[in-house]
Amino acid sequence: MAKTPWKDRVELLKAISSFTTRNGGFFKQNSKRMSDLFEMSVYNDVVKFYRRKKYSIQICNLMKDGTFKYKLSTAGLKENFSYFKAEKHASDGHVESVEVHHNVKLQSAHDQHIYYTADVSVCADNSVTTVTQKSGKRHSYIESDNLITFFEVKNMNPFPEVLIGFSGIVLEVKPRFIIGPSVTIGKKLKHLTPSIVFSGSGSKHAEEVADKLSNRYGYNVIRGLYISKGQIYGLDKLNSYDG
Repeated sequence: MAKTPWKDRVELLKAISSFTTRNGGFFKQNSKRMSDLFEMSVYNDVVKFYRRKKYSIQICNLMKDGTFKYKLSTAGLKENFSYFKAEKHASDGHVESVEVHHNVKLQSAHDQHIYYTADVSVCADNSVTTVTQKSGKRHSYIESDNLITFFEVKNMNPFPEVLIGFSGIVLEVKPRFIIGPSVTIGKKLKHLTPSIVFSGSGSKHAEEVADKLSNRYGYNVIRGLYISKGQIYGLDKLNSYDG
């Protein structure tokens, strides 16, 4: 039986503000939409996932007043918004560094002129490119080869049509998870596989579809965040891979 996907607004704002403050920034409420607040909450949870993987966390590009500026729309350049960097130092001296971004365009794996904007994305360090188009407009995007994973965030209950539609997005952006066993997937590897995240849970049929698709393709269908722990980093049995 589906359960409500909604959560108290004040509780969400308090959690977001606490997270940014603990990490050295400040949060100013600049959205009235619950879907935006849920996106910010999921963004923060992705950062927390890397902290649990023993990455050191660093805020980048704070505003002059110390505010962490979330990117709440598809418009705007990377340079005008804040983001997090996560780094891990290996025993051999190698440093792995990734960035977590909000609402940045992702380049198609099949066509360099097709883009999809992910709610949350993880990429290699310094790999968000800003270019000037022939029209004179500038835009920021992540090249396909530099994308590690991404998250589609839905403040709703899951249903079969949107679940099946996510397979098409993964096919366009990270086809290795759809076409053939070209990646080793486990439960405790470095990066979460592409994921669609719901605040609520679905009907019995929707839950069955979610389980079958995530098992078949290796991506994640994360649901019920407002019903259970409400934290991606606290959930067990999520698909992950080594990049």
